[in-house]
Amino acid sequence: MTPNRETTMTKPRPRYLEARTQGGVLVLTIAQPQIEGEEIAQALRDELLDAVAGSAGQKVVVDFRHVRYVSSVAFGPLLALRRKLNEAGGRLLLCGLNSTVGDVFYTTRMVDPDGAITTMFEMEPDAAAAVARLNRLPTDP
Repeated sequence: MTPNRETTMTKPRPRYLEARTQGGVLVLTIAQPQIEGEEIAQALRDELLDAVAGSAGQKVVVDFRHVRYVSSVAFGPLLALRRKLNEAGGRLLLCGLNSTVGDVFYTTRMVDPDGAITTMFEMEPDAAAAVARLNRLPTDP
């Protein structure tokens, strides 16, 4: 007897994200070196939201360490994730922004490298620092 194909098929692996839990925080590492175009933005949005929905945690880090180029289209998925977390009383931090990617975020005032002004996203240099910060802060924004 041949196994039923529906029961043997597994859910496709995310194409743009690697997810892990570190210190009770969901760390989502973007594996795609370039984030540009509506198709990639939509896929990234879906993967980010699915990862959070499949996790009990409300503390999330999005790690950009593998990303070498990002257009402003990346803001949509991040804003959707931020909104979802805010509604649940969660927190989101970005990390791993290289100088090229960071410039896009700094110029649009989505992040402030010095933390001197209020921006859409908080950031830390790397995942370890972001996890430590989230574990020091209360969950309520």
